[in-house]
Amino acid sequence: MENFSLKLKNFILNSQNDLSKIKEEYLKLVKEFHPDLNKKEDFNKTNEYMMQLNYVYGELITKKTVSRKQENDYEGNKENGKYWYINDYGRKEYVKEKTLYIYKLALLELQKCYKIMQKKSVFDGNREESGYEVIKHLYECYLLLKEQLKMENNDYRNIAEALMRKAYRMNKRISNGLQKSNEKGLVLRSP
Repeated sequence: MENFSLKLKNFILNSQNDLSKIKEEYLKLVKEFHPDLNKKEDFNKTNEYMMQLNYVYGELITKKTVSRKQENDYEGNKENGKYWYINDYGRKEYVKEKTLYIYKLALLELQKCYKIMQKKSVFDGNREESGYEVIKHLYECYLLLKEQLKMENNDYRNIAEALMRKAYRMNKRISNGLQKSNEKGLVLRSP
């Protein structure tokens, strides 16, 4: 992980504003850390690397500020001893358990990905904007699930692990598309 963290940090620092350099450095890192190309590393670990790498790449290519997600203030979203969030129908929903609450937030992020892909096909033509939207939500989903899986007394572990695998597969499709692109930031259907 140290090697990856250091390379990701250098990628962020050394590729400020030069789109061709961003693309070139991204492809080098993909070749080194992609799960299909790096059979020596643990599959889940390389998926995590690609999730982080795709997020950073999307932020750099769209000229957004790359920032790490801050620790969510879950206790700030509590009313009468229950956690609340806005569900996909726009209504406030309450959950008593923190593990379920974090899982539901992760599920909402994944659902946002599917909604984006239904509205605009991420994999057909030049849909870089929607592709990076999907990557951002996948990354949020990944961070939430990772945190949820660390929790003790977790009745939702198996479901969260399955959701993590879905996020990994979706991320893999997008990163395959980004690898094959000849234009900066172009997300194409993977052959």
